[in-house]
Amino acid sequence: MMRRWIRLWLPAALVVVVTACEPKPEPIRYGEDNGAYCMMTITDQRFGAELVTKKGKVYKFDSIECLAGFVLDGRVAPEEVHSLWVTDFAHPPTLIRAEDALYLHGENLHSPMGMNLAAFANRAGLDAVRQRLGGEVLGWDEVLELVKTSRPDVERGHKVMQMP
Repeated sequence: MMRRWIRLWLPAALVVVVTACEPKPEPIRYGEDNGAYCMMTITDQRFGAELVTKKGKVYKFDSIECLAGFVLDGRVAPEEVHSLWVTDFAHPPTLIRAEDALYLHGENLHSPMGMNLAAFANRAGLDAVRQRLGGEVLGWDEVLELVKTSRPDVERGHKVMQMP
């Protein structure tokens, strides 16, 4: 009887334990959390982002460009990064994987740090906004390249917090 119980419940218990330990994003507390890159309060639900480490530490950002700048600066070693997340502009505050998102870059988007980037989970959401506001479609690698070459924080003298 005891062996049967163990055979039935042990696999389920292991799944719960493994799933509970999996690093994952956490909800951004808008109006309370500060961005890890610029330390500004995260207020606009359409633009939040997160980096999750393999150990489960979550870094939050007020914009896609702050997340990209943080990644480009190597503030967390690439081998320690578990996942990158951005907010679906069409369905805030839903977080989606940065690498899977489609991005819209256009002067009418007005993102918090001024690079005018928004992320979308699918083409339909992006096309609806693009039809109204215009802009060009980018992938994550193109976002990194744009931030690398444009760096609004450097151009405007925007100070970023130094990590210990």
